[in-house]
Amino acid sequence: MTASDPTAFTSQLRNLRQTRRFSDRAVPDDVLNELLEVARWSGSSKNTQPWHFIVVTNSELRKQIAEAGPFAGFLESAPVVIVLVMAGSNPRSEPYDEGRVSERLMLAADAHGLGAGTGWFAPDDGGERRVKELLGVPDGMVIRSALGVGYPDATDPRPRGVSGGRKPLSEIVSRERYGG
Repeated sequence: MTASDPTAFTSQLRNLRQTRRFSDRAVPDDVLNELLEVARWSGSSKNTQPWHFIVVTNSELRKQIAEAGPFAGFLESAPVVIVLVMAGSNPRSEPYDEGRVSERLMLAADAHGLGAGTGWFAPDDGGERRVKELLGVPDGMVIRSALGVGYPDATDPRPRGVSGGRKPLSEIVSRERYGG
């Protein structure tokens, strides 16, 4: 992909989907390290780099993480779970930074033929506290999400690639003024 062929990149962006079913095939360490390098170089507010990544491959620990939140169950089937731990020092910018680095990890995974999906933990249902306990994360740090990473399960019935269900631009874009 080069600047002279932006179509390849925009096609990748349009085709990127959450993966929630994974095969048992292991993710090679060199590929995993490449994903983590991409995450390391992701931009953040004021270049604070407010993240720490915990890579979990132990099946029992993945199962416990998956049980910690109502939107995390699929993480059990992912051969790799990357838990995003945020510094907790800037509640205004860190959710933005977390979303940005999460999307970068998903794009890097896709570029390597892997799938990735985001599982969520909420502080009010005890999920965040449980994951922090499991992984020894200090108080004050924040865990909202984790990415399951692996090769997609070919039997996943959900459509891959560009699918319907997207609003047309005319419904979501205005020029110069809202509704204009």
